[in-house]
Amino acid sequence: MEPPVPPPQEQPPRPRSHTVTTTSSSFTANLSASSSTLAYDREFLRTPPGLLMVTEIVLGLLVWTLIAGTEYFLYPAFGWVMFVAVFYWVLTVFFLIIYMTMTYTRIPQVPWTTVGLCFNGSAFVLYLIAAIVDASSVTKELDSHNYNSWAASSISLLIGFISVNNSPWTDYSAYSYFQIVTMCDLVMILFFYIIHIFRIYRKLTCVSWPLAEFLHYLIGTILLLIASIVAASKSYNLSGLVAGATFGFLATILCVLSIWSSYKVSCITQSTNASV
Repeated sequence: MEPPVPPPQEQPPRPRSHTVTTTSSSFTANLSASSSTLAYDREFLRTPPGLLMVTEIVLGLLVWTLIAGTEYFLYPAFGWVMFVAVFYWVLTVFFLIIYMTMTYTRIPQVPWTTVGLCFNGSAFVLYLIAAIVDASSVTKELDSHNYNSWAASSISLLIGFISVNNSPWTDYSAYSYFQIVTMCDLVMILFFYIIHIFRIYRKLTCVSWPLAEFLHYLIGTILLLIASIVAASKSYNLSGLVAGATFGFLATILCVLSIWSSYKVSCITQSTNASV
């Protein structure tokens, strides 16, 4: 008689392992690697290319915003200028982001130097054509202002301010007064420029804009003339201070022309309309 076979004994359960093995595709690995190496070049804005690019963005923004405030769609020439300004402004912002995030280092297949050269070259040519078209398409109205003297006086004031600000001062009170006067005049010129560009004077009829403009230029010219004389007498042949005083005198002359333009628009034009 055979002995009974013992029942099979159950084996104790094995302890679970806490190690988890995962696999990832090469695309996911490359994506995570590129995300972890995302860089931001803060020093790019301090380099000459970065400063020039920011200047292009600011000036391009001014171009298409000022044109957008007019009835440019009635004239095909201004439509072309608007297209060039907006198109290259967007591209400039795109290249700024590319260089600030150092994306060009992760896409070495693109010849970025050649692309930048082609972009800047084409922008120069098309911006020049757009400026010529814009200047030749502007018609001077009977009651229009002398915007050229406004722009020239603004540039002269800005150059005078920068020249004095970047030079050692021989008299703090004199050149503080010069800087305050130049900045106040510059801000007021830009204020009246915006008022006329966007036709705000047609909505705020409660203000006598010709009289306000005339008083602004009269008071600003007197103060600027005094500031330029004081700055010239305290310059002691320092090149920066001499340049600031020179541009201050130039801005004074241009402000006198603006006074005459304001008087001609407010008085002569109104008397002509009244006689008609």
